[in-house]
Order: sequence, then C-alpha cells, then structure tokens
Amino acid sequence: MRANIRMSLARLNPVRLLALLRNVVARMAGNIHFPAPPITMVAMGTLADDLETAITEATNGSRQSRLLRDDLVTQGRDMLRTQGNYVRLTGNGDRTKLESSGFPLAKVPVPVGPVGVPFIRFVQMTGIAGQVLVLWTGVHGAHFYCLYSTEEDPATPGVKLTLVTVTKKVRHTVEGLEPYTPVWFLVSAVGAAGEGPKSDPAMGRASA
Repeated sequence: MRANIRMSLARLNPVRLLALLRNVVARMAGNIHFPAPPITMVAMGTLADDLETAITEATNGSRQSRLLRDDLVTQGRDMLRTQGNYVRLTGNGDRTKLESSGFPLAKVPVPVGPVGVPFIRFVQMTGIAGQVLVLWTGVHGAHFYCLYSTEEDPATPGVKLTLVTVTKKVRHTVEGLEPYTPVWFLVSAVGAAGEGPKSDPAMGRASA
C-alpha cells in the first residue's frame, strides 16, 4: 500500500507548527530524495526564527504582537502546504522517502480480516407459547449477525439451515415454534470481509 504524509496544518497550534517547520528544515536540508524544493530551507528557517520570536513576544504580550504571531502562523502553514505537496509528488508513495522529509506519515489503514465466531449463551423459553429467546456474544468488527435454525440435528450431513433473521443486536426472540419441539440455533457474524463461520449449535424448546 502506498504511503503518504499527514499535515493537518489547521489543527496545529503555533508551537506545534514551529516544531514541524524546524523538523522539515532539519530533515530536508541536503536530502537527496527532494533535490529541488519549491521553498528553500533558508526561507523556511528564517520564518521559523521569526515565528519563535513572535510566539515568545505574544505570550502575555500586546494585541499587536499576537496579530504578528498569527500572521506568521498563516505564512508557515502556506509554506508547509506548498512544501508538503512537493514532497507528496516527489515521494510518489515511497515510505522511506516520505519519512525522510520531516513530515509525519499518515496512518495506513489496517485491512480488516475475517470476523470471529459468536458464542450462543443460551436459548430459553420466554413464557409465551411458541417463543424462545436466543442470546449470543458480540464479535469485534461485526456489522450485523445472521441467526439460523434447524429442527434436524446440525451434525447430520447436508442438514438444511433456515435463516431466521439478520440483526445488529446480540439477541432475538424467535416466534411461531412448535411447543416442546427441539430446535437448534446457530449464529454467524458479518463484517467488512464478509460472513464468518457459524457458531456451535445450541438447542432450545418453546413452551405451550
């Protein structure tokens, strides 16, 4: 996966912006990966010096000193934005090159693997004829769950499962069952990578 740098310049306060300026100047000076930056390191270094002075003077200083600091912050953001665009273009997704620029690397999304297997905690009567409550454990990364049922022993080869419901919850009340007839339930989680394995079966019976 191609790498990239992260700027988020609008979120940086003056001190953090100054730190980024200093780091970029230090890392890009003489950097063979970035031989022709649009803004010289001398110009960036000068702005960093001016900003450092302005930050000091603006602390408990006059309104005018704070305005000067803010103007230099704007200039610093513009410089870093221009330099960052050059770094992105020249680095062309190469992690080693981009990291050497002094800009922080953007986080690389971690591919989501298959979701885990839920565990059916219990299948119990609700006190209402033909109903059972099925409750299972949640699984990290699950978008929703599929609940299946069968009146045959799930260990039977080729047993047919019926999809009872698709839900984001970790419980479901099943209705319309024959009283005292054994019913097996299985549940699976569905995440970004698709449907995961089905759980071990759990058997329950509805009351009359």
